Amino acid sequence: MRLQTGLLVLASVMFCCEQANAQSKVTPSWTAKFSSPINWQRVHSLGYLIVSTNQGIYGVDPKKGSILWENKSFPALDPSMYEEIAGTEFVAISYKTDKDSTIPMQAIVEIVGGKVLFDSQKEKIGVLSRHILASSGKLLISGAKQGTLAATLFMYDIASGKRLWMNEDLFKPEETPKKGLLGAMQMMGAAFAGLQSLTSEPIELNDQTMLLTHPNFVFKINSADGKILWRSSLVPSTKARVYFSPYKPEMVYVGTEVESQTGSGMSTSSTTQGAPQKYYENLYYAFNLNTGAPAWKEPAKEKDQLNQVIAHEKGLIICPRSSQKPTINLVDYQTGKTVWGNKGKGIKAQGSVVSYITTEKGILITTAFDNAWNNSKAEEYYLNLLDPNTGALKYEKAVKLKGDLVRTELVSKGLLFVTTKEINILDPATGKLVLPISIESGNNSITKTDKPRPFPTAEKGNFIYVYSPKDKTVYEFDKQAGTSKAITKQKLEFEGQELPESIDAKADGIVISSEQNVVKIGFDGAVQYAKYYPAPRQPALMRALLAAQAVRAAYIGAAASAYAGAFAQAANNTTDATSKAVGQSLSEGFSDLGKSAFSYSSRAMGEFNARFKASQNTPDFVMMMTKQEKKGYQLIQASKANGEIMNSVDIKNDKEPEYDVDQIYNYVYYRSNPSEIVCYKL
Repeated sequence: MRLQTGLLVLASVMFCCEQANAQSKVTPSWTAKFSSPINWQRVHSLGYLIVSTNQGIYGVDPKKGSILWENKSFPALDPSMYEEIAGTEFVAISYKTDKDSTIPMQAIVEIVGGKVLFDSQKEKIGVLSRHILASSGKLLISGAKQGTLAATLFMYDIASGKRLWMNEDLFKPEETPKKGLLGAMQMMGAAFAGLQSLTSEPIELNDQTMLLTHPNFVFKINSADGKILWRSSLVPSTKARVYFSPYKPEMVYVGTEVESQTGSGMSTSSTTQGAPQKYYENLYYAFNLNTGAPAWKEPAKEKDQLNQVIAHEKGLIICPRSSQKPTINLVDYQTGKTVWGNKGKGIKAQGSVVSYITTEKGILITTAFDNAWNNSKAEEYYLNLLDPNTGALKYEKAVKLKGDLVRTELVSKGLLFVTTKEINILDPATGKLVLPISIESGNNSITKTDKPRPFPTAEKGNFIYVYSPKDKTVYEFDKQAGTSKAITKQKLEFEGQELPESIDAKADGIVISSEQNVVKIGFDGAVQYAKYYPAPRQPALMRALLAAQAVRAAYIGAAASAYAGAFAQAANNTTDATSKAVGQSLSEGFSDLGKSAFSYSSRAMGEFNARFKASQNTPDFVMMMTKQEKKGYQLIQASKANGEIMNSVDIKNDKEPEYDVDQIYNYVYYRSNPSEIVCYKL
């Protein structure tokens, strides 16, 4: 970190290197040896180490290093064919029985004991999609039997792997095909349509029933035996979403996206040269949840693609996605007609709705215009207040945001919002910002070509602390008073053109860290220490650290999903209309933050809870890969208290080391030779 003069930088770097060389190396906790060379290793989100060799795959106990299980059915597995099933204790392994196979086989393995719960080769099924059903503890497979083009649904008990039922009738066309060549072509077309499988994730109504959407139908299924309780037709579609309203608990609403080569609305250029553009329309249906009877004569229609739907007491507020300025409309619960705007044609918004929050003044919506939906570097986001009673946007001129919205909080002065580039408070009554000039973050001038990231904040009481690369300053933001002040007495710049990744508010100051920098300042702005550990030039050295950070972030997202389930259950159990609405709203909001299935056994749930609690404790150190002077590379653990190196793992001169990091329990797994893994506990 540069603090006014280059001499301080040089002294800081030299001091860090001397400290790094002076540190004693951490001793290994255990060593695991394998009989053949290791191809790759991965840390499962529950902490177990999965290892692949030419002989098979293995599960390793992270605490002792003992091999828990081995499976030699999958030797020399390509790492791209290995996938962790989010929110479960399972991994999926895809493979092909021959090189010409178009539909892959798939096995599902439980990572604690290594039990194969499902193997489509043994079942003679090509897997089109799989779905973990958390409430009932089941696995739903949409697949094709060998030698057929028709999709079939299969249900398995997730604990035992036993097949419970299969249903071959769901994807069969209702109409009787014509004879001859035309009939054969029609049957083939229907079969291929069946292979498109489900158009949305299954919705479990309870542990006995579920809803499924297919390109042509919506079904209510008995999940215990696979029998169809009701089936209703849809206009052929490519995507669907299922919605519920706390104001109409007896109904289910289905939104679908219809794709065509002619029309208007949102279009997208085909990736195939010479192919026509595609146009989109979204349709909305209402069905009685018990009988499947349609409540509307015809579906409500709106141009563009499927996106947000907000359940309101007056109807469904539909907010399509578009690359232009889409229309927001309200679908009346009773008639299915769109009622907002001139002749029910809706109201224009400054972009597509990406998030919303319900307030006493109305629904505060965040919209993204054009560039948020494509690959352009420019991004335009806006805030506006939607009055659901009148179907009008309150602010004639929407509040333009810098960056995408990260989080919001209602405070005494209005709505505190944090985006990827700024922090401020919006007064919902006037549409004006409390701070005349927002505290800006995001990218500095040196890294302006990088993609913006959400900038980190730290909270202590009523204060939020944030580092602004634009001003090279740490600000203290009083969220209740709506005021801010710079607390640093000199400009702070990170070495290596880095941006901060985390800020922690400690009892005696603020710690700011990036990939290779760590600095601590007092609440009076005085710098207590500044450390820079030079990064290695080889990107491979950084891979595992980045992966470990992603796992830790997933646990934060997992908390959001867990809360979503809790709120949804609370909404279903209450008879109070207000409580039901609030619970449903919170459920939807948290669900958007994390999509995990959360189908854990009691044993795995105990391990998840322990790791989740550990993930919520902010560590007192940062982990970095750095270069030692004349001694190769090392993975270090730098203290947030003083910036000193607490522990280090010697990587020597291995420029492409195979190592993985568990940042929940702080294990480092390093492949010291082709068939051996050494574990270090930091």
